[in-house]
Amino acid sequence: MALLSRTAENLYWIGRYVERAENMARLLESGKRMSAIPRVADQPPPWEAILSAAGVLHTFKEQHTELNQLNTVAHMAFSQDNPSSIYSAIAAARANARSIRTAMTIDMWEAINEFWHSLLGTGPIEPGDGRLLPFLDTVKQKCALFRGVADSTILRNDTYDFLRLGTFVERADCTARLLDVEYFALTQPEDAADSPIDTYHWAVILRATSSARAYNWVYGGGYDLENMIDFLVLNTRSPRSLAFCIENITEHLNRLARLYAERHDCHEICASIATELSQNDAEAVIESGLHEFLTRFIARNNWLSSQIGRDYHFTNMALPVDPKPEDEDLDEVSEQSLNQAMS
Repeated sequence: MALLSRTAENLYWIGRYVERAENMARLLESGKRMSAIPRVADQPPPWEAILSAAGVLHTFKEQHTELNQLNTVAHMAFSQDNPSSIYSAIAAARANARSIRTAMTIDMWEAINEFWHSLLGTGPIEPGDGRLLPFLDTVKQKCALFRGVADSTILRNDTYDFLRLGTFVERADCTARLLDVEYFALTQPEDAADSPIDTYHWAVILRATSSARAYNWVYGGGYDLENMIDFLVLNTRSPRSLAFCIENITEHLNRLARLYAERHDCHEICASIATELSQNDAEAVIESGLHEFLTRFIARNNWLSSQIGRDYHFTNMALPVDPKPEDEDLDEVSEQSLNQAMS
């Protein structure tokens, strides 16, 4: 029996929101480690690069006058006015989950509910108090716990497919944005791409994607630009690469097409993105410009997400989320306040 479109939509956004919370944690971890690198006078602060890569620089500037670690962490981790913050993402995931409790396993609900309540007890994180990196590690662990519980308890039907679609659409977006952080962070000319500072930036990106050891297994160490692009963009064995994400999106869309006996425009868009990735190599990406390539990919990935929503009759693809910590009965939150696309 096919899912109701509203249930499919909620599952899709649960997948996206949990992945988004982890991705925000990964971006903040990158910023924290990049802030330890000496920078030249005309280089933007690392926190500006992180906010820009996360797509929330404009909302940050609306709410803060000073660009520093304290304000950046507050905006990306705890702000209720930023719908992409870690807090807002998990609150929205929980709201979606409460509205479809019967479509989820008990373990899935308990994982997301406990995660949300743990965020309510986290106070402001001050620079130098040593709490930021442990907090970010905890966020990543709880997101991994939810995905692990889902993988081990949920039926492999359309419920699973829509949940995983959201996960991989969001992951592809984040990996592209993390790579774009490196674009903003570069301070050396092309002929100095192997400078110690640039090498450290690449190491930060690999660590933020939990890929450092896997990268060393494949390439034997050394941060060559072509290898980095191959690993995080084109390598289908790398679980956070763009190609891996698109391969998994393709798989789940094809499963839905077989189940519902119908293909849609989203299938063709996904196939087009997959073809473009398969026909490129690292050298071609460099020649076209890494920043330009990533910008195009992010735009096409967002287009794919919107088309999935249209094809499967989602109702609220770009509406704000405003969950309040004191509002325990999120069942009464309007359906129009649950789902919101990445700005």
